[in-house]
Amino acid sequence: MKNYLELVKQIESFSGKLGGVFTLSDLMTLLNIGESIAFYRLVKKLENDKVIRRFLKGYYVTEGYGLEILSRKICPESYISFDNVLARELLIGTIPQNRVLAVKKGKKREYRFEDTLIRHVGITPHLYFGYYTDKGINFADKEKALLDVLYFYIKGMKFYFDIFSDIDLEKIDMKKMENYLVHYRNPKFVQFVRRFFDDNKISR
Repeated sequence: MKNYLELVKQIESFSGKLGGVFTLSDLMTLLNIGESIAFYRLVKKLENDKVIRRFLKGYYVTEGYGLEILSRKICPESYISFDNVLARELLIGTIPQNRVLAVKKGKKREYRFEDTLIRHVGITPHLYFGYYTDKGINFADKEKALLDVLYFYIKGMKFYFDIFSDIDLEKIDMKKMENYLVHYRNPKFVQFVRRFFDDNKISR
């Protein structure tokens, strides 16, 4: 095994390539040491020296890590959505701070670390669609992100922006929206979405 300072430099070097996110297996490979007491002692020393920080069991981060990358590492079968995408697509002017909201199949999960939050909202399998992959991370397209906002809004989810006045709906592809609505089996929700656009004078 390399000396400690060389290992620290190697971690710092690979941090950029991995978005500042390391799993235990990443560290085992990088440090060239298998799972052992010596490995966990080394990881603890790296933590004590603030080279890495433990986000949650099995996941470590370095300074300036990517929260979206960490979200994908924790749950590869999820896609980032809601206001993260609406801000990314310039449909809202405010950008979420230190928070990622993503969608996954099954039960919801939430992860907090210092002042950051990753929330994986659970959805039924037939509504898991409408996303693309960019640099290994799944993102909802803007139409699906808006539908996710509206769908969970009527389920009681709170947002820091006003869904009725703060979203630039002119950027929404209404043909795609109608195609997506076919997947929703709750007629009350479909009616709510259509009324939402009608009230905002967006033609379908």
